[in-house]
Amino acid sequence: LTIIIFGIAILTLLRLTAPTVIAEPEKEKIWPVATQVIKTSNMRPLIKEFGTIVAGSQADLRPLVAGRIIEVGPDYFEGSIVRKGQLLAKIDPFDYEVKVQDSRAALDEVLTRISEIEGEIKYETKLLKITASQLSLRKRNLERRRRLVKKGSGSRKSLDDAELAYNDTAKNLAVRQQVKLRLKNKLNQQKASAVRAKSGLRLAKRNLDETIISAPFDGFLANADVSTGQRVGTSERLARLIEAKRLEVKFRLSERAFSTLIKNRSKLAVDSIARSELIGKEINVIWSIGGRDIAYKAVIERVGAEIDASGGGIDVYARLTDINLTTVLRPGAFVEVGIPSRLYENVARVPDTAVVGGKAIFIIEKGRVKEKTVELVYKGPNSVLIRGSRLQNKIVITRPFPKIANGLRVEPR
Repeated sequence: LTIIIFGIAILTLLRLTAPTVIAEPEKEKIWPVATQVIKTSNMRPLIKEFGTIVAGSQADLRPLVAGRIIEVGPDYFEGSIVRKGQLLAKIDPFDYEVKVQDSRAALDEVLTRISEIEGEIKYETKLLKITASQLSLRKRNLERRRRLVKKGSGSRKSLDDAELAYNDTAKNLAVRQQVKLRLKNKLNQQKASAVRAKSGLRLAKRNLDETIISAPFDGFLANADVSTGQRVGTSERLARLIEAKRLEVKFRLSERAFSTLIKNRSKLAVDSIARSELIGKEINVIWSIGGRDIAYKAVIERVGAEIDASGGGIDVYARLTDINLTTVLRPGAFVEVGIPSRLYENVARVPDTAVVGGKAIFIIEKGRVKEKTVELVYKGPNSVLIRGSRLQNKIVITRPFPKIANGLRVEPR
């Protein structure tokens, strides 16, 4: 009982001597936020895509004549660099040399016949003139005999002899004319044969020239797989030559990126590139290899003939401008492409997370949140370009939190 009474007394003493607790007013919460200072200017965003290097010009080298390979060029092997006119392979020319000789002999034979016929025509022409002169004399003699017979001064027999002589000369003249006509026709035939013989000779010479296969332009040799002694036909490929100065990068633009590069968004003019900001645009090409980036320049020359129905993208081809035979770039390389977009005036670049609903951002004024309406003019992979009134040097919240609202007190972090 004494212990209980003592405990109650101590508890009462503690209560009486306990300090008075005064409740403090609740403090306003300060939200930490990520921010960025807005800077407005004229900006030209860079569209980044990935593409592949392709051969803009290449040729399958096939022999135009068949035969046995008797020689290959010193640089005829896979991956070699060859220059225009350099020997790649040579086909045995024996059969084609014989054909040239036969064609030349045939042409000479025809030309000789033409010369003979022309001589005969000249001879017949002279005889024809003589015969015509004789016919004129026979005719005058015949007319004189007829006048004498009418007067009774001449005999009937002399008139008959004059008529026979005139008819024989007229017949001879007709024969000469027929012979000359036949010779002229024969001459035309031989001239046609001469044209045919000349064509045959030209073809034979060309076939002889085609026994030497040389590079039609500077480039890189691929698929070089024939050897000396091998017989090849006109359908077989000797090699594939890729023109060094015609390497292109092929990449695909999305529908959204493609639309930003066209002045008239309703349609792309087919007959004029003046309405397009795409054709003729200079772009940057980066080839990353072994931890090293090699930069090239290219100019967009054309777009693909069709648009991908599934993804809406369109293929674009750009020609590399600063390459030659010494370049290490080859078709098939995977590259990154940077395409400058159109110029946007008086815009600001902010992270895409800063824009809410595609039309609003949250800025900080006097330590509190204020919602501001803006215009979204361009959307990139991780950032956007916005335009609005009095944005310069404003502090924008780059990552708005779910409970953000006007008037909340925030602290940049």
